[in-house]
Amino acid sequence: MPKGDIGLSDASALLDLITGAVSGKLNEPFNLTQLPRKMMEIERKYCLTQTAQSIDMAITKFMGCFGHFLEDQKIVVESLITFVGVDQYFIVQSNNKESIFRYRVGANRPAQLTVKFQTEQGSNLIRGEINLNIRYEEPDKVRAFMAVVCGLADSYQIFAVQQSGNIWITKDSEGNLVEVVVYKTARITPPEKLEAFVEIEPLNSENIPGVIKTIKKYEKALQLSDLTCKESIAELFRTNKAG
Repeated sequence: MPKGDIGLSDASALLDLITGAVSGKLNEPFNLTQLPRKMMEIERKYCLTQTAQSIDMAITKFMGCFGHFLEDQKIVVESLITFVGVDQYFIVQSNNKESIFRYRVGANRPAQLTVKFQTEQGSNLIRGEINLNIRYEEPDKVRAFMAVVCGLADSYQIFAVQQSGNIWITKDSEGNLVEVVVYKTARITPPEKLEAFVEIEPLNSENIPGVIKTIKKYEKALQLSDLTCKESIAELFRTNKAG
């Protein structure tokens, strides 16, 4: 057999491997109405302040509350990551449906191409989120790929947002992992005022009502109930909003 050729038995084994790893038939699209938990984002966002002059004060106040909460509840910090980076957003509309693609690069976070979409119309609490890890060295390939996607859409918007902040992965006595992110963000193109946000996202629970209960527990303890932000970052900074 010439080098590089695949015999029928080898091809059959590869097909078995692929079909075992792929949910559904290979000649049908993925069923997005039955997303597994690993393709779902369940989180809530909070806007600490929209006044640039008070951002540092608001973050300092939150950090004090967060520290007391961790101590009182005996919650362990599994890891702390400081990050800075840029997210380029592609909001794509087709057949009256909207999908948000995000190309992320920066320090201390993996380069990713992500698509997010609402599983319930008008709600960002539970969304579909599919992440593909990519290489930093190939930004032109990513942008060319997204140019093809945008070319197939009825309409699209493209803009970039810069972010910097901290990510805490916390673990309580019951083994629940919760990601708490505190960050500053601003749109780059065109410029937008600086804002600060907190995000709370349970990571390892399959029980959706339990996940939401955990979010509400953190929300109440951290005095965030009145600061809930129902819009995503892409929705907040999209270019058809006032700058």
